[in-house]
Parts: sequence; C-alpha cells; structure tokens
Amino acid sequence: MDGVQARNIQREFFEDDEKVSAFRLKTPLPAHVIAQVADYARSQIGTRYSLPEAVALVTGGPKLRTKRLFCSRLVARAYQSVGIQLVRDQDYCSPEGLRVSPLLVELALQTEVVSQEEIETMARRPNPIAMTHKAQNEVLDVARSLDPTVESFQDLARLIKDHPEWDRHIADVLQSSGYLDLWRYEVETHPWRYDHAFMATMTEPDIQQDLRAYCIGTVQEAYSGGIRFAVNLEHYRQMHQVLPRQSWQLLIRLYETLVSNDHSRREVARAWLAAAHPVDLELHMEKIGPHSDMWFSIVDRVEPRLGALARIMIENEKSALVCSSCGDEPITDYRIANAAEAMPGVPSLRLCEDCVGIRRGFGERLESLG
Repeated sequence: MDGVQARNIQREFFEDDEKVSAFRLKTPLPAHVIAQVADYARSQIGTRYSLPEAVALVTGGPKLRTKRLFCSRLVARAYQSVGIQLVRDQDYCSPEGLRVSPLLVELALQTEVVSQEEIETMARRPNPIAMTHKAQNEVLDVARSLDPTVESFQDLARLIKDHPEWDRHIADVLQSSGYLDLWRYEVETHPWRYDHAFMATMTEPDIQQDLRAYCIGTVQEAYSGGIRFAVNLEHYRQMHQVLPRQSWQLLIRLYETLVSNDHSRREVARAWLAAAHPVDLELHMEKIGPHSDMWFSIVDRVEPRLGALARIMIENEKSALVCSSCGDEPITDYRIANAAEAMPGVPSLRLCEDCVGIRRGFGERLESLG
C-alpha cells in the first residue's frame, strides 16, 4: 500500500509462510533493453497504489485505466514499454498471470533465515531507505496539494514546467523535506568508499575479503550502475535552459553532486583493485564500447549531441570504426577518467589522434580502454 518505492530485494523480509518466486525472460534481452525496462520502473517511483483497480482485477468490476499502479501492473507495463507483452492485458494482470506467462521462466531462489536478534539490531540502525521514502512522499504530497493528478516525480517535473507560480512551493519542500541532502548519509556512513587512501588502510584479512567483493561488484556496473544520475542531470539542465526555475537549479546541484559521488566511488574501487587484484579488474571492469547499442542508449540520454554527431560520422564513412567527433581514422577507444566533470555519464569515446589532443586540451583525462 506504500505505492511504488525503490528497495533492495536482498534486504526484504518475508514471513515463513509466504511464497517467494523469481522469474526472468526465457529469451535474454540485450543490456540496453534491460536498462530501458529498469528506467521505466524507476520513473514510476512515488506512484500511488490503486486499491480499486487491484480489487477489480479479482471481482471483475469496472476496469479503469489510471496512472496509479499495483505490483503486477507495474511489471507488465515496464516490459510493455519496450514492446514485450508478458500477458494479454498489461493494465489488468495478476501475479499468477505473470507466473504462468509463456515468456517467463522461474529461477532457483535462495532465501536466508533471519534471527530475531538480527531483526532487532537492524531496527536500531538508521534506515536510509525509509528516510528516502519519507522525503519523497513529503515532496509529492505538496505537489498533489497543488495538482491532485500528480503521481510520480515525472509528474512533478511537468508541474514545475507548466506552473511557474508553484515553483517556489516545490523548491521550498525540496529543501525542507531533506530530499536534497539524502546523499550525505551514504557518504558519512561509508567514507572509505570515496577515499582511496582511507580504503588502503583497511588491511585486516576479513575486511580485505569483503573489500574485494565490494570493489568487484562496484566496477561490474562502473557505467550502467549510476547512469540515472547523469540522465537526470542532463534532463534538468535542458529544462532550466528553456524554462528557468528555482526547483531546476536545486535539482541540478543535487544531481551534479550525485554524479560526482558515484564517479568517485567507482574510481576508488577501480584503483583499489588495480593495486591489490589487477586480474579481478581485468575480468570484471564494465566496458561499454563506443558506437555499440548500449553506448548509444546511454549517450543519447546524457550527451545527445555526441550521439547525433557519431551517427552522422558513421553514416558518412559507412563504418562504426571512425572517430566519434570527426569521422577520421585511425582511432583508439578511450575511457574518460574525469567523466563526472567532463562528460557526465559518457562511458567511452572513439577518437582519432587530433581529437584526442583537442579534448585533452580542454581538460579531459583520456585513458586507453586497452
């Protein structure tokens, strides 16, 4: 009944008599399509639960088709957004309907028994997920007091754009709710994640093992894991350029911070593995090659002019093995070591020698992908 909220499934509690299942598509999706499904689901955060429509699914009453959601509708709509129809009607499907979908296969699922002592210990700790939900709801409650049709943060953006007279109200609640400062808890609780010198002092054998697992997991999604921050940053920058708003300014500063923090965290993990376990880094570091489908799916959202330019060069030269900027050859593929400042979210570039020199002159730190 909390509506759509982001949670870590590995930290969810289930009662002993609950049935827990996990499913995947029988035919795996390309990474860039999976990202689109996840983007759709994330865009619905904050959307309220529709009890009447969930009841109508069971009772057979009138079937409204509102923006509100219940769990199986969210899943079906997320896949429908990329053209995959898991069930006959994505607006009215049950969990059982998804379970028997011919497109899905059930996975083996592992659960762990949690002791009462562990539950009590966790209850005494600060809960950043609950803090996030509270702040999000405060913001959306104010927005809904102005416009009852608001469901998600996408609707909030529409409200800010269409109603400049309400901009100050939204800006005030963004600040008073603590929404703009939620990131501080993570940085203050885990400072070692953002400081290689700090991480290098953590030399106890047990901690080293945990660090290795953490760093591997972090570099495995070095680019895809935090792309939402860069996407939102670009979105708010474009909106503010066209329609200046105080709320856009606050959100731009927030996402500049989130992009920078995420980049720092992944660079620290990368540096630690390079020093301590270079083979792990070679095996697990995420690499998104320039001009691939995944590359374009990211660049089109975070640096659309680069995506458009690269397509023109590829079309002109009838080859993807050309410079992203000018179409020349020979080329080398690079990662941008300071991408958070230079080109937030861009995972790699394919460049000729002249363009490398130009970009380095502008302050980009380019490193060969190898």
